[in-house]
Amino acid sequence: MLPPAVRRRVRAAERRALRHAVRVGSAVMAGLIIADLVTNLLAATPGALALAPWELGAGALTALVGLLARHARVRSEALAMAILLVTFATALLGLALMPSGRVLGVAQLAIILVGAGLFLPWSQRWHAAGVVAAVALAAAFAVGPLVTALPGGDPGYLLVAVLMAAATSVVGHGLWQGRLRSMLEQQFELRHLSRYAQRQEAHVTELNRELNRVARRDSLTGVGNRLALDEAIARLLDQGERLRPTRFALILFDIDHFKAYNDEHGHLAGDAALGRLGEILRRATRGDDLAFRYGGEEFLLLLPEVDLNAAIAVGERVRVAAAEDLPSGLPSFTVSGGVALCDPADGRDPAPLLRRADAALYLAKRAGRNRIAADELSVAMQRQEIASAG
Repeated sequence: MLPPAVRRRVRAAERRALRHAVRVGSAVMAGLIIADLVTNLLAATPGALALAPWELGAGALTALVGLLARHARVRSEALAMAILLVTFATALLGLALMPSGRVLGVAQLAIILVGAGLFLPWSQRWHAAGVVAAVALAAAFAVGPLVTALPGGDPGYLLVAVLMAAATSVVGHGLWQGRLRSMLEQQFELRHLSRYAQRQEAHVTELNRELNRVARRDSLTGVGNRLALDEAIARLLDQGERLRPTRFALILFDIDHFKAYNDEHGHLAGDAALGRLGEILRRATRGDDLAFRYGGEEFLLLLPEVDLNAAIAVGERVRVAAAEDLPSGLPSFTVSGGVALCDPADGRDPAPLLRRADAALYLAKRAGRNRIAADELSVAMQRQEIASAG
């Protein structure tokens, strides 16, 4: 069973193909009728003058059908039926008015019927109706007063030819129409499957992107986890030139006396404190700053393109917010922080930078906690940079 969307597209394609066939077919048939008229007049074929008004009318009517086919409100099947009957009636009339061309006239009848089956992509019902109407016209002509125009006056010659052409048209149309429909169904089903595959691929890509985000985010605090931290530091160390890497600072935070805080207030309060600090760090970051949970109650900020003073100022904002900006019901806590600047001498190895940030954090804790400290190398680097600028 084809999906409904595929069936609708197949029917729409068949309607477009029929409308195009009617436009082209009407122009071709009108041209052939006029060419036959001119040829007979130039050859002075007997009966050509008597047939001329009818052929002119048929050519004009066929051309008019082609114009009507440009308007979507007119059914293409009805227009195709009109072309078939007009050209068939004109060919029958030619048998009566030009007896010398009766063999050619019968051949024209057969060509019209077979062509209607092979070149008009209309439904089998409409095609069968057109063939039946054409055979009825031929039968009416054969038993009418113009039957003397037939070879030997025998209508059997005409009827046999028409019936043979009609049978050929029906069989050919059934085979051709079935093949055309099968090709259209396969084409649109492949397009449907291709679009479905693209949607699924986009969905899978989005799921993978979401999985990557989840895999790199700490669920409790909402900041990046250790995997995201390692990748971010590696990116920063890989940027810039070998002798002048990207300048950035690193701040390592730790909740003061966190074990005692958990023991006194419970693990739920401890989790709430961790989540609160993660929220404070997210608010403290700028566009390029990144916040991570380093492990346990330790958090880390990466600050690209800052000097030591700016990094210390960021650390102070976090420290003050942690001590003062507490939601209702959450016991107070404080944080300490250690600041370290990236040293070009470390190359692409982040370990020395992390050790210096940890050493600066240790200095802050030894100095009484609830404060921000910087390691000695970062202070020396800042002094040297100020001296060079002066």
